[in-house]
Amino acid sequence: MAKIDQGILGGYSGRIGGVVGYYRMGKWCVRAYQPTINDAKTEAQLQQRSVFKAMIQFAARHLEPMRLGMRQAARQEELTECNYFIRHNCKHFKHIDGTVQVDYASLQYSAGTLPGVGFKALRVDGGVRVEVDYEPNRRSSRAKMDDRVYVYACAPALGTGILCAPAARKAKRLAFVLPDQWAGQEVHFYGFTLAADGSASPTTYLGTALQPLTAEEEDKNSAKPSKPTNSTAPSAQPASTGEAQAAPGRKT
Repeated sequence: MAKIDQGILGGYSGRIGGVVGYYRMGKWCVRAYQPTINDAKTEAQLQQRSVFKAMIQFAARHLEPMRLGMRQAARQEELTECNYFIRHNCKHFKHIDGTVQVDYASLQYSAGTLPGVGFKALRVDGGVRVEVDYEPNRRSSRAKMDDRVYVYACAPALGTGILCAPAARKAKRLAFVLPDQWAGQEVHFYGFTLAADGSASPTTYLGTALQPLTAEEEDKNSAKPSKPTNSTAPSAQPASTGEAQAAPGRKT
C-alpha cells in the first residue's frame, strides 16, 4: 500500500498499480514496478555481484574523505558521495582468480578542478609519525593560501582509515600519527586539497608503507613456533621504515 506524503498533489512512497514511488536526494521519484527478475546466476553475474558487494563495503568504510572531497561533484550528478565513489572507481575493482582485487594506487577520494598542492615524498618515521612536505602551487589564481590540505591513510586489511587534521596550503608540511593498532599493516596514503567553497582537487596517491610491529607484538610472534619452509616458498616483503613507496608510473 502506498503512503501519500503531501496530499493528492504531493509525492508518495510505495506501490500504486504498476508504479512505485520513492524519495531520493531531496526529490520524489517514480519507477515501474518489476514483479519478476530475470536471474540466471551465470558465472559472470556472480562475479560482478561479488565485485559490486566489495565496492559497497569498501566505500561504506571510507566515507569520511569522500564527504569532503566528493560532496560538490556528487551533488552535480545528483548522487550521494558513496554512489559517486563507486561510479568513478568501479574500474579499479577486478575479479581475478576467484577474489576481488583493488588497484589502490588509482583510487580517487576527491573530485574537482581545484589546483592541488605539489606533494613530495611521504615519510613514516618509526612506523608511527607520518610527515609529508608539499609545494603550495602559487602559480594558479584559484589557489588560495588558506585552502586546506588533507592526507587520508587507508588500512585495507583492517577495513578502516584515518583522515588527518588539515593543514593550510601555505604551511608546506603536514604531520599526523598512526594508531598503534595498525602495527604490521599495509597502509596506503592519499592527498587532496579543499577550498573554502567546497571545491576540491583530484586525489594524489602518495604511496604505501608497512607499519613495523611494536616490540610487544614482535615478542608474541617470536614466541610462536616457526613453520617449516621450503626453497620454493615466496619471500616476505621487507617492512618500510622510511619513505613510503610510491606507485611506479603514477603521475600526480
